[in-house]
Amino acid sequence: MNVRILALVAVLLPAVGFSQANSWNVSPVPAAGESVARVVMEDASDLILEVTNTSTNTSDSRVSEVSFVLPTGYQLLGGLPAEENPNWKVEYIDANERRITFQSTLGCVDDGRGLARNESARFVLSVVAPSNRATDSTTERLVGGTYARDQCDGRSYAYNVNNMTPWTRGILAANVTLSPRVLAVNGTTVARVVVENRGTGPATVTLDNPASTSSVPLTTVSKNPAGNLSVAVRSAGVFVANLRPTAAGAVAARVRARTSNNASNAPLVDSPVADVGNLVAAADMDIVDAFAGDSVALRLTVLNTSTTNTYTQVRPRAPVLLGRATASLVAGPSPESVAQLAPGASAQFTWRYQVSGSPGASYQFQAQVDGTLNGSAVAGDVVTARKGRIVEHRVRLSQETMSTAATGVTVAYTVQNRGTQPIIEVKLFKPAVNYFAVAASGPQAFGDWIVYTDAASYIWESETGIPVGGEATFRITYSGFTAVTEDTAFRHRLELNQGWNDARIRVEATMTLLSVAASPDVGRLTGVARDGSVTLTWDNPFNHGGTLVLRAEGTSPPNTAPTSGVRYAVGDVLGNATVAYVDEFSSASSMTDTAVTNGTTYTYRVFNADDQLRYGPGNQPTSQGLLATPRARVAGNPLWCYSVGLDTTLQPVTELGVGIFSSFNDSVVATRTNTTNPSEDGAERFRPVKMAGKIATRFPVVPLLGRPGQQWIVVGDQTGVPAVLNAATGEFLWRNTTLGLGNISSFPVTQLLDYANPEYRTTYSNVDLAIFATRNTSAQNQVVALNAATGALIWRYRPGDLGMVSGGMLVDYTTNRLYVPTRTGTSTATLRVLNSLTGAEVARLSLGDLEFGVVRNATSNQILVTANDGRVYGVNPATFTTAWTATVRPTTARAFTHFARPLGRGFVVSTADGAVERYEMDATNVPVQLWSTDIAGPAGSFTLNQNGVARIYVGSSDGKVHQLELETGTDSGQVTVGPAQAIGTPTIDHTVGRLHVGTPDGRICAFPVPF
Repeated sequence: MNVRILALVAVLLPAVGFSQANSWNVSPVPAAGESVARVVMEDASDLILEVTNTSTNTSDSRVSEVSFVLPTGYQLLGGLPAEENPNWKVEYIDANERRITFQSTLGCVDDGRGLARNESARFVLSVVAPSNRATDSTTERLVGGTYARDQCDGRSYAYNVNNMTPWTRGILAANVTLSPRVLAVNGTTVARVVVENRGTGPATVTLDNPASTSSVPLTTVSKNPAGNLSVAVRSAGVFVANLRPTAAGAVAARVRARTSNNASNAPLVDSPVADVGNLVAAADMDIVDAFAGDSVALRLTVLNTSTTNTYTQVRPRAPVLLGRATASLVAGPSPESVAQLAPGASAQFTWRYQVSGSPGASYQFQAQVDGTLNGSAVAGDVVTARKGRIVEHRVRLSQETMSTAATGVTVAYTVQNRGTQPIIEVKLFKPAVNYFAVAASGPQAFGDWIVYTDAASYIWESETGIPVGGEATFRITYSGFTAVTEDTAFRHRLELNQGWNDARIRVEATMTLLSVAASPDVGRLTGVARDGSVTLTWDNPFNHGGTLVLRAEGTSPPNTAPTSGVRYAVGDVLGNATVAYVDEFSSASSMTDTAVTNGTTYTYRVFNADDQLRYGPGNQPTSQGLLATPRARVAGNPLWCYSVGLDTTLQPVTELGVGIFSSFNDSVVATRTNTTNPSEDGAERFRPVKMAGKIATRFPVVPLLGRPGQQWIVVGDQTGVPAVLNAATGEFLWRNTTLGLGNISSFPVTQLLDYANPEYRTTYSNVDLAIFATRNTSAQNQVVALNAATGALIWRYRPGDLGMVSGGMLVDYTTNRLYVPTRTGTSTATLRVLNSLTGAEVARLSLGDLEFGVVRNATSNQILVTANDGRVYGVNPATFTTAWTATVRPTTARAFTHFARPLGRGFVVSTADGAVERYEMDATNVPVQLWSTDIAGPAGSFTLNQNGVARIYVGSSDGKVHQLELETGTDSGQVTVGPAQAIGTPTIDHTVGRLHVGTPDGRICAFPVPF
């Protein structure tokens, strides 16, 4: 039979014959954790209705059209079929009749059309309940006119709406934030709940202990207030619950606010997802109300909460999209991975997607991170970002964050229209009136928009309205804001009207009142100045949303900080500086500034911004910022300068043809040598590695037993923590915090099995030694030898009268002797000779204050000892007696700036009175002066023999490095590193003809040699 004829016959048949056989049911669906569905008075609420075909008839008739009518006083904003049953559509909406009709999208001859017997479908209605009660109404139901039918055969399905399960209408709305969202087991996180009163009178409100949404238990440590809070009409109350998760996993806090007499409950709300454990993560999206075709960013923040474990090869998995919207990957992840995540360190990964779909379609991402711990794969928990939707209308606030100290602030609400009709009315519901005080001037009219005010809202009306594809900005001045104890987010709700007979449109945005003025600073800020560019690199803190970089010309730092809540663009001027870079919701941790001029010095300050657009102090590495001077790669100029902002005058350590190592303050740094690609020359090998305290000396970089092809940094700090780091990655092999050494300020030394003599190999068949000495003010200075592979103690020398050790020690491999120079004050025996295998004392010599390193002259096989009083000693390594004494300066004051460096059978010295001198052995094996050259404030020296021509290079207090001819001492060339300052001791990579040297103003520069 023809389908149209069948439908006509069905209409003509008496309906009574089907009254029992053809039935359906509609029930409101409670939210997770609820026993009853809830809507909030005068607020946009989702009412989920489940329809079931309860027919007993065995015919093939199906429910393929349902129509719902809301009770009187309700607003119908719109609706969608639930995501689990997509083969339905909205066929008809009548806002005045409060009716919405859904139809199956499958035709009458398609399989799966509508609902067969016992099948169900869900529909999401966006509704606004009236606010004419002060308590819950527990008997809200659909009203007459609600129906279901088969649109193909016209068959109707019987149902009495008076028998349906009711939903509840209440006066309270709540939202909740959670911070932090990544934490260790038994850590504390804070749920901050804002409860709004939508009723007709004041309410006494309380907060139940939050519940867990997963298997992770949440213990409520405390609540504030612990009891009741009075909340006036159109006001908000703020509750704080301190929560402790006692197991690992992903969890949200589910909160219930209610009136103290249980007369009205707010719908349960879940916080954003928190992750608990060791390698934890949080997922966030920047836009949750996207127009079709918009680009949205997804960010995964990862934190290592462990105090001991370092995760390596940390990388995110591809995010999983949930919802009906589509998302096309535009870029990401950025970065692709992080080499290591030290204890307490965090990392961020970002993706950018283009989203599309029909209005109301949702998009949501699940993300997960993987890592490696001690060689084994580790997977983090799956975490979910908040849900976003494709929209046709939205609002943007000019200030998404606000300091509560601000007064007289005009906030702009920009309404954007991508719908099908102009918007002729905009209503702003008054935000929590006890936190947002409106100035007398209130809302502002403009153009042909006129403005009205009533008790609950501000209303703008226009004849022309906001055109399709256009936007308009509505302004209102707030006189002040109530202080909050922590950052607190408040909703700002608007209602849009595009026709008096059309459904209203609700949009909203959030403004966060700030409890503090600043976000945390970036970390480990460094820069590389090259030809025509400056590249800055930093670490984003955990609380990071974006970065702003200010650049000032000259050595004076930018003197005006950005204002929190204000967005800036590249080129904006703040005080004496210009915005050189800005990003938002980004994981970027570097930028290259090419808007610079060679030869001009710039000072940079980098400001972290959190998600509330609150800026950090910009005081990394100090409030003086970071200096950088780009220069052309021509003779006399550096190839690059690496800036860290703090003194870098310790002599760099060279890995020939590969790069250099150095330190500043408490950090070890490493840069690369790249002779083929100038844009990568001087780049970091790894991010600066922090020790527990200041590093006061250079350090050896050596191979270790059983680790072929690898180099290792042996370093100690002034808190007494010795350590070994991988020279390629910066990863700690070990740190020993249990020895209680005190101040380590002298050059550590090693004794390596691969280069040792038979006596050593007999004693230690599979051990390299790393030896450290202390510079404590007490008599309990000591020398310790540790297993270089594990940090375990091998021996300890602590005689009770050992003076402070400042200069570097010397290991004589041929005799297994360790020479330890010390200061006077504790003992006059200032040079100790130890058995390097056991730590037993072999000899002691009284040579005066010894503050500089002891070195061996390989040509004469003598130990050179530099004393503060102007003498250099040659010590016989066989008899431990002085073979000679050279009186370089006849004074008891500190005469030298560096230890005597062996050269030929003699040495070169730099003196405090401004000279560099060369001494050589005469016929009687006593050193005599060959030449003396005046150099202002000379540092230590370094030699280079190139094509048979030997030269000496020395830093100076005039801001230059001087090139001296070895045979004559002639000052044959100089390069300028910076303004007048004490340039450090240089080092030279003879394989690529480069000199590296550091400065007090925090730069390490590379120059080609010879000059």
